[in-house]
Amino acid sequence: MKNTTVTSILLFLLITINYTFSQTKNNTIESPLEYFNQRREAISLIKNEKWQESIEILKNLTTKFQNDADLFYLLGLSYYETGQFTNAIIVFKKTLDSGGTILTDIPTGSAPSNDIMIKIAKAYAEEGDKENALIWLQKGFASRYDEKPFLKEDSAFKDFIEDEKFLALFGNDNHANITRKEAWVKDISYLENRINELHYSPYHAISKTELSRAILDLKTKIASLNDEQIIVELMKIVGSLGNGHNLIIPTSPNKGALKKLPVQFYQFSDGLFIVDAEIGFEKWIGYEVESIENTTAEKALEKTNAINARDNDMQTLWLGPYYLGLPDVLKGLEIVENANQVAITLKDSSGKSQKVIMNPVSWNFSDFPKMPKLKDKEQPLFLSKTEDPYWHKLIPENNSIYVQFNIVTQKETQSLKDFNIELRNQISKNKVRHLILDLRHNHGGNGSILPPMLKTIINFQVMNPDGNVFVLMGRETFSAAQNLLTDITKYTDAILVGEPSGSKPNHIGEAGWFKLPYSGLMGLISTQFHQTSKAEDHRNWIAPHIPVNALSTDYFNGNDKALNIIMDVIKSNKN
Repeated sequence: MKNTTVTSILLFLLITINYTFSQTKNNTIESPLEYFNQRREAISLIKNEKWQESIEILKNLTTKFQNDADLFYLLGLSYYETGQFTNAIIVFKKTLDSGGTILTDIPTGSAPSNDIMIKIAKAYAEEGDKENALIWLQKGFASRYDEKPFLKEDSAFKDFIEDEKFLALFGNDNHANITRKEAWVKDISYLENRINELHYSPYHAISKTELSRAILDLKTKIASLNDEQIIVELMKIVGSLGNGHNLIIPTSPNKGALKKLPVQFYQFSDGLFIVDAEIGFEKWIGYEVESIENTTAEKALEKTNAINARDNDMQTLWLGPYYLGLPDVLKGLEIVENANQVAITLKDSSGKSQKVIMNPVSWNFSDFPKMPKLKDKEQPLFLSKTEDPYWHKLIPENNSIYVQFNIVTQKETQSLKDFNIELRNQISKNKVRHLILDLRHNHGGNGSILPPMLKTIINFQVMNPDGNVFVLMGRETFSAAQNLLTDITKYTDAILVGEPSGSKPNHIGEAGWFKLPYSGLMGLISTQFHQTSKAEDHRNWIAPHIPVNALSTDYFNGNDKALNIIMDVIKSNKN
């Protein structure tokens, strides 16, 4: 370990004395306005990654006022980015002592306390202090750090890669010639540990005894199951955790990656239909699924709940059809006998039925399923740009603006904040009276960037008391999109149109990664509780004010019934 410099020791003593003193006596700022201006200057320097220039300002500010954890955090980050790791450790610890920070939009930084703990671990590692690095890694993991699998290859820990204690944190050991059964036993045990390490409330839907029994039972059956069957059994275990942010990525393992059928299903209110297909299977698009082998489509969909860790029944409609497209899952749910050949009874628009044999194909999981674009018709507005995270279109004939928000992320070409500035300008310039926000394709993302969109909606209603805010919603309105929807209903009188939302106003969310050490199987476990609504709000979803069912006939004919109804409401109000 490198020696701590005299300067670092003096800095530590100075901050410690001042910080301790600040707990018993208010800090005295001779010029509050000067302090405020310097604070803004420091944050601007940080956002422009001018780390060295920010240090002197932040040192001065944290000496004058020790109650702002944001500034300790920024100072620690500046030290870290300039290679002053000992100083970074000292100041990051002060940040944690103050309760941490919720700062966002800080380059290379992440606000949660567990992220700060990992930064401290990295700083110790860079200093060559392996013992303290491991201690702080353990602290971060115990505090539900989300990105654990990706730390193993982090350059800060390049000298740890053969260290047994370091490897043990990721479930690995140095044992050679490990058998298949031993490898799976270690993976299953690691998953159990990771569930307990990550999940906000692992036993709210299943008891600890039941979970342990399921884990033990799977270990005893390893020899009688192939790799794909083991993965499906693990999907059942994760599914039993009972909330929507728990899932397994079925194409991630080194062995046993699940294949899928060459078609995509979608559950409409009038049945289960094929809405997309691989090349060579396009002719089946538009056909209704009557049964899979001897199980009706309705019963098969119900069976997917065993592996679909959902917030509510809307997620059965959303993700159930996805699971029905995985033959190994169909076999594990006792819907089919042979995962390599699946018989499906299909019905065409005239009511004629026929049995079709489908074989699985390889694929790579990239995202949750979305309603696909139409293959042979002009796209309706709501399907026209689903690949674009956010966009808008003026509808002058109804004095409206349509805004589609498809994923909570930042575009490289335009930040969400800048998009909303443009949106407000368009609303003002064109004297828009009705704002239509479409969240039907939005299953979440980075919720910390939502405020600009929420401000736009609130501002619109305040400035247009005679107009309306409409929100199109449905089964895919999930996670961060659910949080936005909940906030909109709290702060505005928006008219909700469509299906019930895919999550709860208050829900267990976030997504902490796990990676099983031997198979490589990856997945997500819920890590945080989001109380976006009142503490006593126990609704399973937010219900629409104008319910609109998703009909197959509307979809295949390119008709957006929900948007049409909104236009009817606008016209009736005008009349």
